[in-house]
Amino acid sequence: MSSALLIEDLVKRFATGKPAVDGVSFDVPAGEIVVLLGPSGCGKTTTLRCVAGLEHPTGGRISIGDRIVSEPERGVLVSPRERDIGMVFQSYAVWPHMTVYQNVAYPLKYRRSSGGGDIAAKVRDTLELVGLGDYAQRSVTSLSGGQMQRVALARSLVYRPQLLLLDEPLSNLDAKLRIRLRDELRRILKQTGMTGLYVTHDQSEAVVLGDRIGVMREGKLLQMAPPDEIYNRPADPFVANFTGASNVLLGKVLARSGDKATIDLGAAGRIEAWTPQPLSPGDKARVALRAENVRLGERGPANAFSGRITERRYQGMQTVYDVEFGGQRVEVLELGTAARHTTDGEIALTLPPDQCWAYRDEGQASVD
Repeated sequence: MSSALLIEDLVKRFATGKPAVDGVSFDVPAGEIVVLLGPSGCGKTTTLRCVAGLEHPTGGRISIGDRIVSEPERGVLVSPRERDIGMVFQSYAVWPHMTVYQNVAYPLKYRRSSGGGDIAAKVRDTLELVGLGDYAQRSVTSLSGGQMQRVALARSLVYRPQLLLLDEPLSNLDAKLRIRLRDELRRILKQTGMTGLYVTHDQSEAVVLGDRIGVMREGKLLQMAPPDEIYNRPADPFVANFTGASNVLLGKVLARSGDKATIDLGAAGRIEAWTPQPLSPGDKARVALRAENVRLGERGPANAFSGRITERRYQGMQTVYDVEFGGQRVEVLELGTAARHTTDGEIALTLPPDQCWAYRDEGQASVD
């Protein structure tokens, strides 16, 4: 499959400090949606702006389709308007003095490939696609925030660019509307066969929208993989923690066989865990796991312990428990409106080996 976007060793330095983007490489095959995920300042938006031509890279190469659009070492820098991209921003960026139809038709009037007389049909079809078929003659100032963002999306889709760039386009919407438009956005992009690069700090958006997710930190791309791999096989402790593996157990490696390690947790006993890193016996380790993966009240065939619930927090649709065992502590998330466990006495808990991930502990923590 051909790449609609290819980024090779991209570097962007500003006047001071570390690079905002530090040697990032990935490709986006035609028809795929890639989401860049990470906290503020990680370099995801700067990467997108370099692809758009709104920032000038310091090094590396960016290709859109078969065309190199940026390569500083050879003096190549194609202007944004010649890159055949569409872009949807956080702000709605619609023209308030125009109707919905005029907003969406605007880019077609200034593109040689627009097909002239096909403009009305293209606008009509695109408005139907985003659910605004009955709003063509309305002023955009009479629309809700979600509707204005649909206008912005339609305007970026109407000329069918090679690549659509989306910079946190749902962040200004209220929570319920964000969820609804998030689901519809993936449907729209897949229906059109559009290739997308989407930037967000919201994990739920990334999982729903992305065919692959790239997790970034401090300018570096830590892992690029399908959502289930990001969530079930995080490459390092930051990816695990950022995507919700808030429980961390401290221990020391006793043995390793293949991609599994046996970790000594001190007074708590031993635990089997999957590890993506080359750990050796004697290494200090951190074992990460998600609260929702701990099985409370169950004693499985491996990684079974006895603990004590120290706190229970009922939250309506779920209950959160703090559980201590052998000097370690885990948070457990139980879904459902009924809290099934109390703080009385001992309780069994199982930490499924495939959902425990061991990484080298770079800190000074010890369980000795």
